[in-house]
Amino acid sequence: MSRSGSSRSGFMSARVVHLHPSRFCNLACQHCYSTSGPDIRGELTPGTIISALTVLQAEGYEVLSLSGGEPLLYSGLETVVHGAVDLGFHVNLITNGAPVGGRLLNFIAKHVNLVAVSLDGAPETHNELRGDAHAFVRAERAMDRLGAVGARFGIAYCVSQESLAGMPWAAEFAKEKNAALLQFHPFAPTGRGQRLANRLSLHETDKARAYFIATLLDTGGEPMIHLDLAPVEVAHMRRGDYAVLDLKDATTTLLSDLVNPLIIDETGLMVPLSYGINQRLALGQLGPNLSDQIAYYKEIGWRDLHALIEASFVLLGKRNESFVDWFYHVVETSHSFLPHATIRLNKESHKYA
Repeated sequence: MSRSGSSRSGFMSARVVHLHPSRFCNLACQHCYSTSGPDIRGELTPGTIISALTVLQAEGYEVLSLSGGEPLLYSGLETVVHGAVDLGFHVNLITNGAPVGGRLLNFIAKHVNLVAVSLDGAPETHNELRGDAHAFVRAERAMDRLGAVGARFGIAYCVSQESLAGMPWAAEFAKEKNAALLQFHPFAPTGRGQRLANRLSLHETDKARAYFIATLLDTGGEPMIHLDLAPVEVAHMRRGDYAVLDLKDATTTLLSDLVNPLIIDETGLMVPLSYGINQRLALGQLGPNLSDQIAYYKEIGWRDLHALIEASFVLLGKRNESFVDWFYHVVETSHSFLPHATIRLNKESHKYA
């Protein structure tokens, strides 16, 4: 959970569009939250994305975060990054590292603000979950190559039952590689990861250990340490970070004040806050009528988001646990709450029904 700024746009200091332009990937990881892989096809066109970013930039979004799939294998990567930078976006991306090399290196160093290389633990654990005996070597090689050209990079480390004990190792490894950031994010059983929930999900004592370890590792220097877990009471006290909870009318409000982050998948579907959230909360779908869909959302659809966040805070106060991964908590709430969503998306017409 990041320290929120004065914008009161949620638990993030920047206003972010998380874009998944494709689910094509060189790997088919056992725990992939987006169920990506080498046999997955279908992607958004660069023109569709840039047109949408033009609208979203006017709605206050400032960071484009690229994921997937493997974003470095997306055919329109360079066009989208150039277009986003021209619009004033800072561009971040997360990669498994395998495609990092060649002409992409200089392109990344020049145009990408931060590259996060994903790890699932120490080498043996990482390779086993990735289904590739060379996955860790390739990830490490990517870090070395990024460092050699002066590209800013970090490590996104998935904390599971199997990788929890490796958190101190990850900190030493990140320091050795001169990584700018080490982000610890708890395993979330979504996508393919649902099949590994019993094996990898953190228990309450695991979360407490992860929080304690991350606190000890955070010395204030580089790499900067961030953990996507917070004490429940701290999260609950920060309810005021969501200005949407105080609104009576949102028609003149910037979309980024309401929805942060905004998630866009490879079909163009837009959902609030996190991948895997109940799709009945969808804002709409990328297309020529995007501005109309946003206007409709500000008129009516935002109320479902208001209800979801309100319910998430109410349930947070009733948890028997001490620590929370806020965005996954919201995802869980979205599937157990909102029995009567205000909006339904007609995917054929790309309009609300």
